[in-house]
Amino acid sequence: MNATVVAVVLSLVSAVAYATAAVAQERLASRSPGTGLVRMLGSGAWWASVGLNGGAAVLHVVALKYGPLTVVQPLGALTLVAAVPLGRAPRGGGGVGRGRVAGAPPSLCSDWQRSWSRRPVRPPTTY
Repeated sequence: MNATVVAVVLSLVSAVAYATAAVAQERLASRSPGTGLVRMLGSGAWWASVGLNGGAAVLHVVALKYGPLTVVQPLGALTLVAAVPLGRAPRGGGGVGRGRVAGAPPSLCSDWQRSWSRRPVRPPTTY
């Protein structure tokens, strides 16, 4: 198997793992807001999502062994694309508003543009 194909597959799996962990952490944090950090730190589900984040990071680093940063990093931005349907599905189609769905493509394009541009993108200056 071509090394670039391995890098692409690992990057895609990493992106889905990051998205799954983000959705799980958001749901755990919003399940009972205001109860504090201690309650979440005592939750096995919270630590499972932290482990999933760690596993995704390892996959991302391993993907960099097989492919260049210019291939791996833009695919990591697919985390945004994966998080939207993952956030919607288990709640019976609800949970993620139209604003988030509409905001995902521009955010993804911005991330890709930053990854592929040779010059750094600077935020607009506010006066």
